[in-house]
Amino acid sequence: KEEANQWVTSLEKVISSIRNLNNKQKSDHWIINCMRKADKNKDNKMTLKELKHFLRNINVEVSDTYAAEIFKKCDTSNSGTLEGTEIKLFYDLLTHREEIKVIYENYAKTEGQMSDEDLLNFLRNEQRQQMTLEDAHKLIEQCEMDETAKQQKRMTKDGFMMFLQHEEASIFNPAHKNVYQDMSQPLNHYFISSSH
Repeated sequence: KEEANQWVTSLEKVISSIRNLNNKQKSDHWIINCMRKADKNKDNKMTLKELKHFLRNINVEVSDTYAAEIFKKCDTSNSGTLEGTEIKLFYDLLTHREEIKVIYENYAKTEGQMSDEDLLNFLRNEQRQQMTLEDAHKLIEQCEMDETAKQQKRMTKDGFMMFLQHEEASIFNPAHKNVYQDMSQPLNHYFISSSH
């Protein structure tokens, strides 16, 4: 019985930590799990074949030529496999979004970073949100990982990426998260039968 309780407690902790991950962490966790699944021989290295399998698993359609090009660019050791920092480089290339970089650079007017006022301009002009400087401070506090930038009330590019995956930047209205319809009826009561 004691052993069962320990199992239950441990599982509850794992579930709790997974629920508390932010969107970026969930995305990173998912990609790492897919990479592990693609590593068929479990040697913590990725061959080109495993890389192609990985890309298929995460629904990234690329030509064999492009996959080989990315692989070659990341294989800095010329070993024919990606390992350690090479996998990190591959992941960075995979998640790089040029359009986000362009937007960030348009608004990052303070020594290559977004000041609180730069962020506020972005929120008002691009997101069309009625925010205050204090709201921008809160977002920097929540999303920025670099402590120095946070103290200067600035947002780095990584912090901006975190912000874009944050609930505040979501295109979905948070008020619609709560179920307000009557969901106590059988499922077939919610759909119209169609014979065509």
